[in-house]
Formats: sequence, C-alpha cells, structure tokens
Amino acid sequence: MPIRPASIVRTFHRDSGWVLPDYTDLADCTTNHHRAQDGRPLCTDTAVWKVVEDHGMHLTIGFYCDADLPAEHRCDAA
Repeated sequence: MPIRPASIVRTFHRDSGWVLPDYTDLADCTTNHHRAQDGRPLCTDTAVWKVVEDHGMHLTIGFYCDADLPAEHRCDAA
C-alpha cells in the first residue's frame, strides 16, 4: 500500500477579514457549522485567519476568528 504524504497546511492572516469568492460579504468562522449543531451561539467576530490544507487531490479552506483558530494551526500562524 502506498504511503500518502501528509497534507501541506498554509495559514494566512488578514486584519480586515476574508472576502467571499463572489465578493458578497466577509467569510464567517468555519466553526459556525459546528456551533449550530451543538446549539452554541454563532461566532460574530471577524474571521481574520484563513487555513488552506492541500491534500494532493483537493484543498480544504477554513476561515477563523482569533479565538476559534484551531490549536494545531497556531504554530503555523506564528
């Protein structure tokens, strides 16, 4: 079985937030999906972090406010 290389993670910061691809609004925190499922209030802070994970065949992109940036990406952000 071939060994799959680890995904490449890039973390970006923009104080003004990240505009959606269609330019209609700023991106919301990616965590809002999980917050809604858990019954927690939605995050209303500006998503100032963008995390791009390159898995080889596809990319995943997440947007996060300072408080919700996942711990595993904090070292990338430093």
